[in-house]
Amino acid sequence: MPTTPAPSDPKAADMPVPVEESLRQAWERHGNLILALCGLVLAAILAKGVWDYIVAHKEIETQAEYAACTTPEQFRGFAANHPGHPLAGLAELNVADDAYSTAHYADAASGYDKAVADLPAGPFQSRAKLGLAMAQALSGKTSDAEAALRQIVDDPNQLKAIRCEAGYHLAGLAVAAGRTAEVQKLAEQLLQIDSTSPFAERTFALRSELPEEAAPSPSAPSIKLPAKN
Repeated sequence: MPTTPAPSDPKAADMPVPVEESLRQAWERHGNLILALCGLVLAAILAKGVWDYIVAHKEIETQAEYAACTTPEQFRGFAANHPGHPLAGLAELNVADDAYSTAHYADAASGYDKAVADLPAGPFQSRAKLGLAMAQALSGKTSDAEAALRQIVDDPNQLKAIRCEAGYHLAGLAVAAGRTAEVQKLAEQLLQIDSTSPFAERTFALRSELPEEAAPSPSAPSIKLPAKN
């Protein structure tokens, strides 16, 4: 005679599924998706590694190309081939220095202006700014030069040596324009910036060479140079 199946045990249905069985079932349902995601992550990691290698290799090549430059024409070509690169700024600085040394001050000013735009903030950019101001002064753009020099002198983020040199050149322009009182103020300002700077001493020397009638009144404060060791 046929047997009647035993009724299912309701307690067995309520028993928790073992962790291993839950993981197996989850893998059966989502295994392909998990593998695909892992593949995408791995591909992204590999792609980044390849990209970093390409960038690093290209940077080494760029540095080698810069190191091989020896003439203004080569530096000019390097800057044209690598616009925006910090080394392009150094190349433009070299080109500007060459133009300045050969008294082509308008070309020097143009080169220094490009170098300022490409160089990051720091000593080289500061040097380019100072060169730009001096090239402007020597090419007849005195007002632009004075404004640029004044900006350097008053900028606490600039190196003290650069600020003092800019102040000395600004004092020279003031002497040429007959603004003797400005020379005294600059001398005092440079002494506050760096009392040991040779440019501060030179500015005081400029002040001492002014005609007696242009000297400040006796009531004006007198600042003495620090004693030399």
